[in-house]
Amino acid sequence: MAKRSYKFTDKKHTRQGIISSLLGVAALALLAAGLVTAYGMAEGTGPTTALMGFLSMVFSVIGFVLGARGFQEEEVYYLFSKIGIGLNGLLFVVWVLIFVAGM
Repeated sequence: MAKRSYKFTDKKHTRQGIISSLLGVAALALLAAGLVTAYGMAEGTGPTTALMGFLSMVFSVIGFVLGARGFQEEEVYYLFSKIGIGLNGLLFVVWVLIFVAGM
């Protein structure tokens, strides 16, 4: 038989952590779309690809800040804040590496 566990708590996930995670997923999608578009074009990439990259970087910075703010709340679950900080931090590092490699 499977062991059942019950949670009797009024804790909730932080709203900022959830938004941080969603921004991380959006930034990842924009990064992937921008890279696929950039490598798929034989000529110049154009302003659309640059906009995708810029928005991806902005989303990752905002998501990182929101994830960090989620840790300031008390009596909540920090799962989404941890996911958001990890994902957005990793994406920001990837963007820094892309810019450094392009210089």
